[in-house]
Amino acid sequence: MFRLLFWLLALVLAVVIIVFSVSNRGSIEIDLWLYQTPPLPVFAVVLLAVFVGFIWGGLAAWASAGRTRARVRDLARRVEAEQREKAILRHRLNKLEAAEKQAAIPPPPSSAAEAA
Repeated sequence: MFRLLFWLLALVLAVVIIVFSVSNRGSIEIDLWLYQTPPLPVFAVVLLAVFVGFIWGGLAAWASAGRTRARVRDLARRVEAEQREKAILRHRLNKLEAAEKQAAIPPPPSSAAEAA
């Protein structure tokens, strides 16, 4: 279901980009402080700006999630340590139960021994 929705949205976005590119084929010159570019199509400038904004937003989101990722790593380490401790304690408990069974009070004498 989600895969179909993804491909539908991707198709709509591709159509919008194609229509925008065909409609805006005029040329512009970008004059930066020390650098002048050759004439570029309007759609190329706009799509490049959108792409740079997308990358910049992704990097900002990744950087802002740094604390969360560190906390998740710390919690994962804690869970592993707790699981190891649980396994060690379970092993100790099994050893103590086995020793308790061996050291238990012997069973009462059978009825054949009482009759004699």
